[in-house]
Amino acid sequence: MWKAVLTQLVLLGLLFALHIVFAVMDADTAFDLVAVGVSLQIICFGPLVVVTEGAPSRIQRRRTHRSTVFVSIPLAVGLGWAYAGMAWGWAEVLVCVAATIGVHFCLELALRDG
Repeated sequence: MWKAVLTQLVLLGLLFALHIVFAVMDADTAFDLVAVGVSLQIICFGPLVVVTEGAPSRIQRRRTHRSTVFVSIPLAVGLGWAYAGMAWGWAEVLVCVAATIGVHFCLELALRDG
């Protein structure tokens, strides 16, 4: 599981670095595209780790998914902070955290027994 988490964090780091490069270059369209990628990577972090891990059993996928919440929520708070102009805007933070929790909740339902 940790290899999949690390893989997703490295990809996120690369996207983050790329968004900084595009910001410095004033490449607005490229910046916007990468920013969307960063946002999706953070909001869908748990499911992406589950897919990257490729565990064969539902129980292992569920365990992995539940473990990623502890990484996903802080990332979502940081995303909200970024959307608020790198200041604490509670609305932005709450929207990003709520979206992340919503995605996690949907996958949790999908991984239920039955």
